[in-house]
Amino acid sequence: MSKAQKQSAHEFVAQNMREMAEKFVALGVSLQLPPNSGLTLGTHYIDIDFGKSLTAEIKFDDRFTNPMHMFQGGFLCAVLDEVYGPLTYMAAGRPVMTIEMSTSFVRPFTAKDESIVVRAEVVNQSKTLMILRAEVRSKSGKLIATSTNHSLISNDSTLRS
Repeated sequence: MSKAQKQSAHEFVAQNMREMAEKFVALGVSLQLPPNSGLTLGTHYIDIDFGKSLTAEIKFDDRFTNPMHMFQGGFLCAVLDEVYGPLTYMAAGRPVMTIEMSTSFVRPFTAKDESIVVRAEVVNQSKTLMILRAEVRSKSGKLIATSTNHSLISNDSTLRS
C-alpha cells in the first residue's frame, strides 16, 4: 500500500507541501503552505495520482458570487490555480510559476450545484516548462469550465532572486 493510499488525498497533498516548504528553507526560500488562498476558498483534495493528476472539491460559497448570484469567473480561475499549484509542485519537485492560464466557461456554478470537482492533469513536462489541463464539473457531472495552464519550472537562481 502506498503512502497516498494510507492517508486521504488531502492529507497527502498537505504533507507533501509541508515537506517541500522545509526543503526550500535551506535555499533561503520561504513558502507559505497551505496558502491563504486555498484556506479561503476551502480547497479539499479528494484524489491524486502523484505528479500526474490532482482532483479537488470546492463547495459553493456566497462570498465569491457575482451580482447574478453565480460563482464569479475570477474566483473559479483561482480555484483552478489551487489545483494546478500543488500538482505542478509535486510533478516538478520544486516551485513552479504559472506563465499563462486560459479558462473557457461553459455554464455557471450556482448554489444549486452545491459543489464542484476540479480535475487537473499534467499533459507534458520538460526541464523548464509544464503544460496542464483541467475540467471543472458539477457534482452531477455537468461540465462547468475547461482550462489550460503553462507553467515555468523554477531553478535555484530563480528561487533566490
